[in-house]
Amino acid sequence: MRRHHRRAPLRLLAAIFGVLIAAPAVAASPQRTTGESGISTGDLRYNASATAYRHDAGDARVEFFIRIPYQEIKFIPSGIDFEARLRVTVELTTGKGRRAGFQQREARLQSTDAAATSDSLMGEIYTLGMVAPPGTYRFKITVEDMNVARRGLVYQMKNKKRQGEVRGEIDMSEWLFRNPAVSGIEFAWNVQDRTAETPFGKGSFEVQPHPSAYYGYYKDMLSAYYEIYDLPPPPEGRSYRVRTMILGAQSDTLLESIDSLRVTEGTAWPHALHADVGALPSGHYRLRIDLLGDDDRSLATSQGEFDVLWDVDSWRAEGAELYDVTAQALLTQDEAYAFRQMTRGEKEAKLGQVWRAIDPTPDTAENELRRDFQARVAYANAHYTVFERGMFSDRGRIWIQFGEPDEIQIERLPVSDKTLGYVMEGQIPKSSKDLLTKPDQGVVDTRPYEIWTYHLRGHEMIPRHRMNEISAGMKFVFVDEQGYGDYTLRYSSVSGVR
Repeated sequence: MRRHHRRAPLRLLAAIFGVLIAAPAVAASPQRTTGESGISTGDLRYNASATAYRHDAGDARVEFFIRIPYQEIKFIPSGIDFEARLRVTVELTTGKGRRAGFQQREARLQSTDAAATSDSLMGEIYTLGMVAPPGTYRFKITVEDMNVARRGLVYQMKNKKRQGEVRGEIDMSEWLFRNPAVSGIEFAWNVQDRTAETPFGKGSFEVQPHPSAYYGYYKDMLSAYYEIYDLPPPPEGRSYRVRTMILGAQSDTLLESIDSLRVTEGTAWPHALHADVGALPSGHYRLRIDLLGDDDRSLATSQGEFDVLWDVDSWRAEGAELYDVTAQALLTQDEAYAFRQMTRGEKEAKLGQVWRAIDPTPDTAENELRRDFQARVAYANAHYTVFERGMFSDRGRIWIQFGEPDEIQIERLPVSDKTLGYVMEGQIPKSSKDLLTKPDQGVVDTRPYEIWTYHLRGHEMIPRHRMNEISAGMKFVFVDEQGYGDYTLRYSSVSGVR
């Protein structure tokens, strides 16, 4: 169900329990996200994160969390069910490349609900844990869809499957073993009292992992889990004060709460917190937890980053790529490069500012330019999808950026005077023509192609500086190199558009 953006006061509710773990800290199978999180690269999109916990007096434990949206998984009809197969591999290595841990898990997923297999909010969640000596490690998380072969003849010959990969680094060094200490923070979709049977149990809590750490549109209550470590308390017990803060982009404090905790036994204590982020605008934020001494000095600290997203597009599995396509159409090259380095919350906030600035009718509810842009994206996806969504293809990219061409010349089976070498003669510079065509083949060059011509400047959403050079129109040439219908942009008359 959609959560509407409510401008309510910030609220943070800390559930701090002196839960007594009289044995080593690991009995509760801890998990966490603050160490490192990321979106996969490759042709399968998912979120993954890692967290450091104290395992015992000598070793640390890292927990990995992987969430794969169902719409990214290939479900194949099998009788009355739909079936998918995944393989998750996690490698942990030292700075010198020596393997410190390895786990691989294969799973067969079944569903009787076809709609559930394409629900972008739902997904398959995996948790894997590894124990290692204190130190800083690199990790690689690979997810493979065993039902889908990777594109390309080389991959098919090697039986490579569609996959995505997340790489990162996890710090489990001496900070984790000081007393007192705070573990990393696991951002959660929900934290509740532990049920009898759950794969997400931690102490007295059931913690549903949320590796992306996105909140807002579908979930305006942030939940998180962490642990506190210390030496066993004296017979009369020990008291702590825990300060929780949400910080903005400039490290400004947007929320602060201080709670008290008293423990009487054990060496590790699990905690959960909940924060209402309904009043926060789109953006990137930091959650910080401090154990305070008597003089309000921080004795131990932990922090993690999260995003607040109010645009439904931001929650889609392809949200990052969609925003990059939007940035390419609306921003200059330098701005688009900087945009790619932003988090998803920052991207949403940036594009929100741009759309508001160019809204031709700011006093109305609808932004006509954004509506037209969305129509272009939909057209590109409907007409130019071959191996990937049309908005990512070269033809789709130009359509989105410049709108419908004034002329489109299409040759699917060019022969004789219809081949590129003949058609492009005199239309583009000879140096460009020699790179585009195959002059040694002459009429034998039968590659399909499309030539798009704009008589003037096209219909760019925001005319940019490079458009000043255009006076006699624009020309783009797309070539189907392999004959599979996948057209590549091989010539552009506009500098900076390749």
